[in-house]
Amino acid sequence: MSAIRSQRAKATGPSHSIRTPLTMGLFAPDVAFIALVLSSGSLVVSIASFVLAISAKRQAKKAATLGFRVEAINHLRAVLSDINDGGITSRTVDTIHDALRSTELVFSRGVRERLHRASATIFRLNTLAARGKAQYPQDIVGLRDELQTLLTQMRQEGTL
Repeated sequence: MSAIRSQRAKATGPSHSIRTPLTMGLFAPDVAFIALVLSSGSLVVSIASFVLAISAKRQAKKAATLGFRVEAINHLRAVLSDINDGGITSRTVDTIHDALRSTELVFSRGVRERLHRASATIFRLNTLAARGKAQYPQDIVGLRDELQTLLTQMRQEGTL
């Protein structure tokens, strides 16, 4: 009988070196539970990583567009300065168009639409016929107020 045991030991190797869940005292339900807990933990970590990646992507996009936002805000400030210094000139029209180009990809649709309307108003008020009307000073005040509101909205959207 000892000869048979020694042949089995040689064929399978020493029994103490083989570690299976059954030899470690674990049963199949215990192993399944441990696997479930580990895979659940991995899923939670994966979801958290995904959420962080989305947040980082948004933050990177805002940082990349910051230069265009600052440029558009500076153009709008220049327009307001022109209006405050004496009205609308051809330089004011050019500057508002520069602001429009700078806002194409970096501001919301609402800001772009309001800026487009302000640009149309500036273009209209830059004519000699508009300057000769009695309503011209009120139009300038209304335009200035609209541009101030727009500048505030652009600053709010531009913050990181």
